[in-house]
Amino acid sequence: MSTNYEVLFNNSYDRITAADQGETFFSHFYSLFIESTLELNVLPNPQMHEERQKIIYKSFFYMLSVATTYIASDYLEHVAREQNEHGLNLPASVFAYWRRAVLQTVRDLDPLCDEEILTAWAIFMAPGLEFMRRQAELHHDAN
Repeated sequence: MSTNYEVLFNNSYDRITAADQGETFFSHFYSLFIESTLELNVLPNPQMHEERQKIIYKSFFYMLSVATTYIASDYLEHVAREQNEHGLNLPASVFAYWRRAVLQTVRDLDPLCDEEILTAWAIFMAPGLEFMRRQAELHHDAN
């Protein structure tokens, strides 16, 4: 018997985001992500926090589209490469924390979550996350 990870992902995504178009999902993810990266001191000062949250929010959903199209949108390319307040401006190592925060969010919010669903999420995140991680490797200034 084969497993359709696209169906598992889509069903989980729908369960988590149906009530509020993903606001709860993203807020939970963002809190976990920020908390896990505090010690790394890679996020901007509090004045830039709201702007960074918007960029990460938008990037997250564009990132998921890479899984099905294998095309990085102009927006995703721009924010992954820009090393200023208009881009992600994150070191490559941070994307492991991003992945963990998403998977923990799925564990916390999907009542039917199991290892297969987590695998589906990992599969669907992989192309977009790898794109963003690689762009950070190429373009992030490690100052």
